[in-house]
Amino acid sequence: MEKMEFSRSRRLKKNKRKTLEHLYDKKPLIELIVAILSIPSLILLVLLNYNSLRNLNKSSEPTPTPSANSTAPTVNTSMPNFFTASITRTPHPTEILNASQAPCNKRLGPVTITYPSEGSTVNTNPAEIDISYDDNTYCSAVWSYSVNGSNWSNYNDSSVALYNLPDGQITFQLRVKSLTSTETTTLTRHFTYTGSSAAAVPTTASSSAQ
Repeated sequence: MEKMEFSRSRRLKKNKRKTLEHLYDKKPLIELIVAILSIPSLILLVLLNYNSLRNLNKSSEPTPTPSANSTAPTVNTSMPNFFTASITRTPHPTEILNASQAPCNKRLGPVTITYPSEGSTVNTNPAEIDISYDDNTYCSAVWSYSVNGSNWSNYNDSSVALYNLPDGQITFQLRVKSLTSTETTTLTRHFTYTGSSAAAVPTTASSSAQ
């Protein structure tokens, strides 16, 4: 019985040895398979490092700054200038109120463009724009204007004279605001201009819109 157990144990050891020797013989093949399986991981690692280096280089590039020789943007100076004439409306200075006088209404009063009328034709140079505002009852107001979409002029209470308008349809916009409240209103007047030759612009013009 003991001999059988000894023989069996001996066979098991012999089989294990043969198995190990067999695996050892196949070691180069196993290493080759492992190496092949590791190639995709290596390629992925290389790509990730490459992308990281590219992003790092982009972030480290200095932002270009304009040099002293950079070309300045071109300014269009061919557009006509429109100037306001001197104040022609009678000013109403502040007076000391007595018991029978009422203070001015702080709301924005009625304002109208009395000339030119809507759709009319104007042929004078300058083209005068008459503005009517009731500053006897209402507190003072000022206005700004724009011609054919030009920049808005400075606010004042001057009458408006437009020099050297282009021939054709004119869109005149008037923006009025109260000096004592936040109320504003905008008026629009359309007319046709068929003016004469260029007129000299007075040097005392108070404001312009380009």
